[in-house]
Amino acid sequence: GAIFSGLMMAVTVGGLLFQPFESFVSKYFISEAYASELSASLIYVLAAVSMAVPAYCLSNASSTGHCFENILASFMVIEMCVGLFMPVAGTLRSKYVPDALQGGILNIFRLPLNAVVVAGTHATDVLEPAQVFVGVSACF
Repeated sequence: GAIFSGLMMAVTVGGLLFQPFESFVSKYFISEAYASELSASLIYVLAAVSMAVPAYCLSNASSTGHCFENILASFMVIEMCVGLFMPVAGTLRSKYVPDALQGGILNIFRLPLNAVVVAGTHATDVLEPAQVFVGVSACF
């Protein structure tokens, strides 16, 4: 229960960090017109790096002493990225996808997403955990 609560708090914190993060990106890196696109890219990179931590930790036999803490921290960062990405996704969706077509377009992407989830779930039965995390990290 405590781990799940921590992960849900990380999502909440990520959602709260959206506005300051977007302001930081638009102030220091790129114009406000393209801040959402760069923010989404940075969030994806952070999530991919965080997902690679369990792969590295599980593949290194010598680091098993702190493996749980490192993996938990990386999952917290991934969940924070989920919370950060939800407002970015809404912003990008309203910017690029016409309102009349949103339902159909979003449904089109559900099938490939579900295929990736099924493939990842099946991969846990046939591959080592470190290899599964490398694959998931590559999907980000």
